Amino acid sequence: MGMPDNHPGRESAPDEILRERKRRIFSWRTMVFLAVSLLLAWLLLRQMDIAGTVDMIRKADPLLIAACCAVYVLSNISKMLRFRVMLGDYRIPLFDLFTITSYHNFSNMVFPARTGELTFVYYLKKIGGVDMTKGLHILVVTRIFDFIIIAIYFLCSLVLFFGRETSVALVAAGIVFLVISVIILFNLKWLVILCGRLFHMAADRPRYRDRPLVKKAMGLIDVLVGEFSSFKTGKFVPLLALTTMLVWAVLYFIFFLSIRALGVEVGFIQSVAGSTGSVLTNVLPINSFGSFGTLEAGWTGGFMLVGMGKQDAIFTGFGFHVICLLASAIPAFFCFIAARIGKK
Repeated sequence: MGMPDNHPGRESAPDEILRERKRRIFSWRTMVFLAVSLLLAWLLLRQMDIAGTVDMIRKADPLLIAACCAVYVLSNISKMLRFRVMLGDYRIPLFDLFTITSYHNFSNMVFPARTGELTFVYYLKKIGGVDMTKGLHILVVTRIFDFIIIAIYFLCSLVLFFGRETSVALVAAGIVFLVISVIILFNLKWLVILCGRLFHMAADRPRYRDRPLVKKAMGLIDVLVGEFSSFKTGKFVPLLALTTMLVWAVLYFIFFLSIRALGVEVGFIQSVAGSTGSVLTNVLPINSFGSFGTLEAGWTGGFMLVGMGKQDAIFTGFGFHVICLLASAIPAFFCFIAARIGKK
């Protein structure tokens, strides 16, 4: 069920994941994304009315903000259940799986360019004893399901909110996004096999083939191809679709609740349609540390598209971001303390 004991990289896999994450965090691409994020945040802040912003902060409802943090825990639980479906016969205790999920969510909020995703693979191996290839497989499949469900929610909210005035271009874009995601899901095995063959072709050259790192990577690629090839997609579709719909139903409710907590009137369908912009910018590997700037830009554009004023859109974007950072930090900190107490 797990990776064979003699497999190259079994013992060093968690350390390799950490090194890879550090390499990505301190790469020149990350610095470029940081510069872009700071520029976006500065441009958005310049357009805010200072007196109006101070007044909106005073009117924020602390009880609703606390409710957002409580509901966020429910989103962690729903994500944990989805991971449990993918793990199959791996019997990881639920609290350990909740801990892994909480660390993963908080890391995704903090680390740039989706490097927080590697935290899931690292802690799944360290805490749950699950192979690195299995962790990577779970991440890829769940992200594809995310794209599918996001596209469905987006299309439904557009039609319900705009009615006959719905933009044909937006609907077409949503349908294309949905169709491509479904095609990728059911052809994922062949895509991974193709990528594996291309990697072997590139690595099978005299100056590369004898390097220890290349040999190790080739071994891991073979195991990864085997993992993806043995996955029965159709068997898991119903439960993964159901749990992913639950995940995003809770997350979209958090978006709605956060806006209301910040004193801005918004309908639930309007919040679903508007928040999709921030969802897409946060999913793509273009964000910097904390996702500040890029998330707010996507949020502002999405909500202005569905009729929200610029001041409200920018303010709720930054406000929601702060609430989300706080809400994701609380369960992660709780799990960290519980783990330390458990060890003692």
